[in-house]
Formats: sequence, structure tokens, C-alpha cells
Amino acid sequence: MFSMPLLKHNMKVCALPCIIIFLVLSMYTSVIIYMYNPQFADMLNDYQKMMPKIMSAVGMTGIARTLIEWIQIYLYGFIMLLFPLIFIIIAVNKLVMTYIDKGSMAGLLATPNSRRKIITTQLFSMYLWIAILMALISAVGLLSSHVMFPGELDAKSYLLLNLGTLMLWFAVAGIAFFAACMFSESKYYYAVGAGIPILFFLFQMMGNMGEDLEFFKYMTIYTLLPADDIVAGNADALVPCLVLLGISVLLSGAGCIIFTKRDLSL
Repeated sequence: MFSMPLLKHNMKVCALPCIIIFLVLSMYTSVIIYMYNPQFADMLNDYQKMMPKIMSAVGMTGIARTLIEWIQIYLYGFIMLLFPLIFIIIAVNKLVMTYIDKGSMAGLLATPNSRRKIITTQLFSMYLWIAILMALISAVGLLSSHVMFPGELDAKSYLLLNLGTLMLWFAVAGIAFFAACMFSESKYYYAVGAGIPILFFLFQMMGNMGEDLEFFKYMTIYTLLPADDIVAGNADALVPCLVLLGISVLLSGAGCIIFTKRDLSL
């Protein structure tokens, strides 16, 4: 089903961008958790009052009564969405688009591997790296919370929040992967595979600002992340997470089918 030599190569290819994004997210995660104290809480609440539009745009609004609510407000409205998006765009480009754009796909197709085996290996590598990134960040969050505020983090809600966020990452990756399988040139991949997720992200920011811009939240898949419901323990949070997973599976599957049947400029 997979090409192990290609899979091993993919693990090396995406290691550096994953490490960089992991370090950035680790820094933000540990700093935000460290700021969970009355002094910094009051400061951030003051920011919400002084710059309501800006704080709303980046999803940093609301009053946190617990550590998990604090983490959800100040990490999952912007930081845990933007930087993984950057990693996904880079990873899909390295795993799929670069081979097609530079004509080096001929080298892969010359091996005793079918197109289906090659593209499923690339798809699996993409999802594996995204899952690894989430697992590492989850470990950092749990460890930081245990060291700084032992016993205060609702670990179950935190892990469920990360699982829901992972479904969103998968959906974004599905868009990028589909575009990479569809087009032969990087410029079109970036226009669609990167452009649409970025546009969704901007729509999310605009929708967060409310009032006349609230309708934008209905034009982006980022709205499907039920972060508030997950933290609140609402069972209804499962449905949008499954929708995100469905988007990912549908687009990834369609991308694989297109790749196996399309003409490639080799």
C-alpha cells in the first residue's frame, strides 16, 4: 500500500519545517500557560477593552475561569490555526507539488511503484506529519500545565480540543492536497491550495469582529471548529468535527483519483 523508501524520504523532507513550526507553537503554548495568573489575566482583559476589534479578529475574547478556557481563548483563535496552516502549505508542496512542477515525478514513476502507491504514500506522509505536530504540541501543553499549574488543567478537554483542531488541520490539508494533485504548476497550487485556506482564515478573522462582518463566519471552514463546545463538554461538538474529517477524506480521496488518471508533464 505504501512505498517504504519514499515514506522514509518524506520523513526527512518535512522534518525541518515541522521542527520550526513546533518550536514556534511550543513557545506560544508555554508562554500563554505561564501567563495564566491574575497579573497577566488583568493585562489581557485590558487589551480586550482597549482593542476590542483587534482582539476579536484574532479570536482572543472572553473571560477565562479555568486554565483550559484560558488556553482555548488565547491559543485556538489564531495561533493554533495560523502556524499549522503555514506548515501544511509547505508540506504539501514538498510532498506533491514540487515533484509535479519540476518534472521529477518521472523518477518516482520509473520505480516499481504504481501511481496509486506513490500518491497514497505522499498522502499518508502528509497526515502523519500533521498528527506528529499535534502530538508534540499536546505533550508540551500537558507538561507545561503540569509544571506551572499542577492539577489545574482539564487534560481530557485539552486533548479533545486538540483532536477537534486536528480535524480542522486535516480539512485544510485536504484542500491543499487536492489542489496539488489537480495542477501542474506551483503558481496554481499556491493560488488555490494555499489561497483558499488563507482566504478562509481571513474570513474567520473578519467574522470574529461581528456586527456587519459577522456573515463572513458562514463562509469559512474554520467556523466548524467547535472549540467553545468542546471545552464546555457539549456533546454536539462531535458533529462539526466529523464534518471536518469528512471534508478531509473527500478532498484527499478525490485528489488521489485525479492524480492516478491525469496526464503528467514528465
